[in-house]
Amino acid sequence: MVFDFTVGFIVSLISMFIHLLATIIIAKVVYALKSDFDERGNLFLSFSLTIMYLILSVALFASVTVWGLLFYWLGLVDNFGNGFYSALVSYTTLGFGDASQMSETRLVGPMAAASGILMFSWAAAVLIYVLQAHLPYFITKKDTTPSKS
Repeated sequence: MVFDFTVGFIVSLISMFIHLLATIIIAKVVYALKSDFDERGNLFLSFSLTIMYLILSVALFASVTVWGLLFYWLGLVDNFGNGFYSALVSYTTLGFGDASQMSETRLVGPMAAASGILMFSWAAAVLIYVLQAHLPYFITKKDTTPSKS
């Protein structure tokens, strides 16, 4: 149990670093291209969200891959494909039932689920941050009409 917790914690940290790298890449790409899109707010927002979605999707699947490798390494599954599937089901918190896990490694599935909850929340926070960064532009653009006093 201590081994499973330790290994699960290490894989959770790896997952966190994958998402940190993705967040840094998103920030650098969006910031570098912002000046090219300043006049076209809608286009920049669409482009930013698309880039962000692609980068975060790669990060999420990279994290699932690491968990899948752990499932395979621990012998919970017979091949990596099943490990990836099991990790994806755990990571998305869908769950595949306790019947498919060995009793001595029951801690790994819930740790993958906890990591998934945190990383999906992280991805949602990045999405909200990008949207909030664009909202003032759209609000001020709509408020340019003269008011009647």
